[in-house]
Amino acid sequence: MAQFSVGPIQPRSLSEYLRRLDAAGYATVVISTCESAEPLEFPAGVPEDTLIVRRPNLGYDFGSWATALGCFPELRHAETVLLTNDSLLGPFAPIDELLEWAAEPGPDIRGLTASYQFAYHIQSYFLAFRGGILADRPWRDFFNAVRVERGKDEVVRSYEIGVSRTSFSECYSTEVWVTGPEVGVPYGNPTVDGWKNLIESGLPFLKRTIMTHPSTQAEAAEAAQYIRRRFGADVDEW
Repeated sequence: MAQFSVGPIQPRSLSEYLRRLDAAGYATVVISTCESAEPLEFPAGVPEDTLIVRRPNLGYDFGSWATALGCFPELRHAETVLLTNDSLLGPFAPIDELLEWAAEPGPDIRGLTASYQFAYHIQSYFLAFRGGILADRPWRDFFNAVRVERGKDEVVRSYEIGVSRTSFSECYSTEVWVTGPEVGVPYGNPTVDGWKNLIESGLPFLKRTIMTHPSTQAEAAEAAQYIRRRFGADVDEW
């Protein structure tokens, strides 16, 4: 779990997401780039066995995942390794089906959404690598080569799109829960532009940026009402 925050107090969403992962049998590791030097605080609790690693705020999520795989190389051999982050509000409902799907036999890599923005790629906020493939040379080389980029767009092009590019060039099979066109977003970002249809597809999450970015104020008001109506949840508490 790649995590970022300015202060040490962590939201309910992170606690609940970790709790659901723990209940599904995942060993949870939080790689934190919190800007505060204070210990992280979890008012909503955290699974007892969760391991928390602190590092400088460099390299975005891929820097955190590369750190985890470098510090704990035995993870590369695990049957299912889920690389995810704290960019989601929720889960507002059970995610057992999603987590079972991510780990069941089948393709080498699974993700929740695929986008055609910039180029076709599996979005990196939820990537499940199966069968110990992270120990294979292509993936060791990929994560060992992660470097600090100038900005988020460069990270997307180099690493998020790079995962799909490496999968294709090295003949790893992939599968996604839903694609951008399937939720009415042919070329944009389905997690932002297609948030309602994503929830309708069975993903009980909302991208946090919808509630925080100035450009999505209208969507934020609609999303808050929708989440309250559908799940009986107040997004401000998450």
